[in-house]
Amino acid sequence: MENSVFTFLKSLDEHEHICHLFENDSEHHEIAADYFIHGIRSGSPCIYISDRGAPEGLVNRLEGHGVVRHGGSNGQPFEELLIGGRVKEPKRADEIIGLIDKGFDRALSKGKSTVRALMVLNSDPFFLLAESERLWIKTRLSRMCLDKPVVMMSQYNIDRISSRELLSIFKTHTTIVEKNLVFRSPLYTGPDALLKEEQRELDKLRVLSGKEKKILGLITDGLSNSAIAKELTISIKTVETHRANIMKKLDIHNLVDLVKFSMRNGMG
Repeated sequence: MENSVFTFLKSLDEHEHICHLFENDSEHHEIAADYFIHGIRSGSPCIYISDRGAPEGLVNRLEGHGVVRHGGSNGQPFEELLIGGRVKEPKRADEIIGLIDKGFDRALSKGKSTVRALMVLNSDPFFLLAESERLWIKTRLSRMCLDKPVVMMSQYNIDRISSRELLSIFKTHTTIVEKNLVFRSPLYTGPDALLKEEQRELDKLRVLSGKEKKILGLITDGLSNSAIAKELTISIKTVETHRANIMKKLDIHNLVDLVKFSMRNGMG
């Protein structure tokens, strides 16, 4: 694993947003360590972002090059930014983004050069978020990389992500690294366009009443009209009326598309 990936990592500029798809821990640790080492040698503060501390395999590789966790001694530091910690319930998407944004600002306030961030997204809090929230997080990170002197790499275990998740990665990352190949994503879409699309979906949700949202969630969970009527202590006819109104308001004309919309927005 030499030449293409490492040569590229040495020449990163501000505003790069990279995705590394790895197949085993050794590859994950090797790319991550090299990414940090090159950053520290160029004077960049480095931040490891996850819901748990940096794995020992990565720490050991870094320590072999004189790079240590913040608070250590006899080496160059990297900071760990923990999201969620030991809390079982995931934080809201906007809280996650707020934590990362403050972490970047804290590093930049020290007068350092470009921040180099590594984010491991195959951790528990992200799996528990709705798909639309994960896409929103990646889109907001793209926006941060444009607004601040930040270069960021997200790492995903390719065996643990769905095809839909992979598609969102290609939309939100300018550069993809996989099996020692580095290439620009042909599907990359600017964050402003993606956020505008997300806003349209949120605007659609706002037209639903509280009861309609409840019924939409129950539909997404697979409940029949009669089961929903029993759950909410209303008549089947009332459920049918609400269901028709929901589809009309959302301009959705079949059950499959209705459920897809609901799942994208975390309603199920």
